[in-house]
Amino acid sequence: MDRTRRESRGLPAPLVEALTSRMPAGPLPPGPRANAWDRAGAVADEPHRGVSELVDALWHPGDHHRGADGSATRIRRRPVPSAGACYPVQTHLIDETGVRWTVDGEEGVFRRRDLASDRAEGWPAPGSDDGIARVVFTVLPGRSFGRYRHRAWPLWIADAAYAVAAVRFLLGEQAGPVQVGPSNRLREMLGVPRAADAEAWIRRGLAPEIPLAAVEIPHVPAPDAAALQALGTRRSPAVAEFADRIGGSPTTEVERIARASGQAWVRGATAVRSWSVSTAAPSTIVGAALWSAHLAAARLGYEAALTGDRRARPVSGFTSTGDRWIIHAVAFLDSPGGAR
Repeated sequence: MDRTRRESRGLPAPLVEALTSRMPAGPLPPGPRANAWDRAGAVADEPHRGVSELVDALWHPGDHHRGADGSATRIRRRPVPSAGACYPVQTHLIDETGVRWTVDGEEGVFRRRDLASDRAEGWPAPGSDDGIARVVFTVLPGRSFGRYRHRAWPLWIADAAYAVAAVRFLLGEQAGPVQVGPSNRLREMLGVPRAADAEAWIRRGLAPEIPLAAVEIPHVPAPDAAALQALGTRRSPAVAEFADRIGGSPTTEVERIARASGQAWVRGATAVRSWSVSTAAPSTIVGAALWSAHLAAARLGYEAALTGDRRARPVSGFTSTGDRWIIHAVAFLDSPGGAR
């Protein structure tokens, strides 16, 4: 389907571009991995222990990612995966009293925002509080955009969805309703300017963030012990592990996903699961499909870590061909000792 027809269905221009086969241009200088909210008056403080345990379970740094040559990079792995190890997702908290917290995932520091200072600088006041605690995920877009350019939008949603699914995995029935965006509601919930109003952010020493999802949580969350252990040890298998398994004839579905993604390593997968949407679908359907696909994929990956019978690696970067767009896929590897 050509670009003009897709635009006529109401897809936002950035998402239209993400579906095309046009390759990203060269990389741009990366932005910060986390905002220094202390520049905007936020002060270091500790939330309830259950909240800090929940956040640490999502982003606790592990060993370093490795490059194609096997050498260690400067980027540490996290329990929640990220496309290209960009880790754009930022964590914000709203407690039952309406206090807003930010989390520096790089330093592991919680900071309580100074809302009066925010308003004095012309930032919008947060929406009325309802006594519900929430974890809110935003994306700091610089690093993903610098690497993937016009293909970044689906990847931001993917990374945020994997974070949302991790909260639900850890808390089970304790986790409440989820709201997804981007939307004015999420932005108002945090009391932040639009990301497009870059000057409002920059004059406070911050890079713009895009609020993408919120999950209701208990005032005193209690992550499940088995889920904590599973997520803490979950790591996506390296591409080389899949490549080492290539041989014989892959299943029809594995071959289809390998070809569609342009990633030969997928042929070493034991199995794959994919999600797609019609290229003729309106923007509301495409947006809902992006969220549902990545939430479902993340759940499969986390459940595989819990059972221990196989490991999972997300597959992104598909372009639209024909009448369907493969939104996302997951490639599985049997755990050592498992049947091929």
